[in-house]
Amino acid sequence: MTCFAEWQPIYAAHGLATFPVRIEDGQKKPMAKNYLRTGRPYSNRLVKQFPDADAFGFALGARTKITVLDCDSSDERVLADAMVQHGRSPLIVRSGSGNYQAWYRHNGERRHIRPDPRLPVDVLGGGFVVAPPSRGTKLDYQIIAGTLDDLERLPPLQNFVAETNAEVISAGRRNNALWEHCMRQCRSCDDFAALLDVAETFNGGSLNPPLSADEVVKVARSAWSATERGQNRFGQIGAFLTVEETEEMASDPHLLTLLAWLRAQNAPSAKFLIADGLAQKLGWSLPQLRRCRKALQERGKYQMIRPPVRGCAALYRWASNRFGNGLSKSVGHATGPEALSPKRCRGSVIEDSLSKSIGHCQTSSAVPRRAA
Repeated sequence: MTCFAEWQPIYAAHGLATFPVRIEDGQKKPMAKNYLRTGRPYSNRLVKQFPDADAFGFALGARTKITVLDCDSSDERVLADAMVQHGRSPLIVRSGSGNYQAWYRHNGERRHIRPDPRLPVDVLGGGFVVAPPSRGTKLDYQIIAGTLDDLERLPPLQNFVAETNAEVISAGRRNNALWEHCMRQCRSCDDFAALLDVAETFNGGSLNPPLSADEVVKVARSAWSATERGQNRFGQIGAFLTVEETEEMASDPHLLTLLAWLRAQNAPSAKFLIADGLAQKLGWSLPQLRRCRKALQERGKYQMIRPPVRGCAALYRWASNRFGNGLSKSVGHATGPEALSPKRCRGSVIEDSLSKSIGHCQTSSAVPRRAA
């Protein structure tokens, strides 16, 4: 059976001060305070307190001069592709979840979660890593290539520019920063254990000093719970409607639908069209669309900044940029000042918020006329 007391002196002989770690339900919790500052004397004392701990780890980064390339996949091809990009390492570890790690000489990297969003690979230049042969969730951590003697000849990462996570967040902003980070990452995590790993990575690499392990678990669980309840709107695209607006238009659901659709498609600063072709997109009759378009303008939800001409729909903008649609994106195409004049509209194409061009400007001479 693996025990901390057996392996602590072995790692110490290779210059690594280790500390005990408790792994339960996929969560890795250091059993020591200030574990990222563990030195040889403190590690020796921890052996006396937790001799039978069946998992242990050590800090990453400048203190130990180790960076870990962490592949969140059990597919060996992911590891092979990562090492093609960053250089081969003589020391390869299989983690307790069956995924792969390659260890490198630290070269100033911080912790970077998915520096390439296309690949399930993290660069861990901070925080801590559980060391083999610790007992993991599914398997024991295991060195599958090389030995601890290879720690003396680890190469630095190649072809890596450390740009992300550049800011180190200090006390006073750490909890909020960690919570927001977890909220943004929740949807890419399969379970709470994966989110906790993301939280621990961010805590170790971007918070100074790091929060306690218990606080990290608390923040991550709060974010996970909010996501499970459907209350996580970070990174989502949608529309915000006030209570007053929903009450005002509850008796006319077509009005409410059009307002919500326009807000979901157009940012607060956008200039946009509400062309007649939108009726087909919404499955409405043309008179219904025209009625709602006029009614919302009369209610002051948006204003016309360029009247329609033949072959060119009217251009609108929100009457106020303070309706709170912070979740929206602009897919209604904003135009420059020259678009405010119908005459200058000729010769260009202005699409509305549909995926195809509907009611766009024509290149032929157009005679201005009032909308029907």
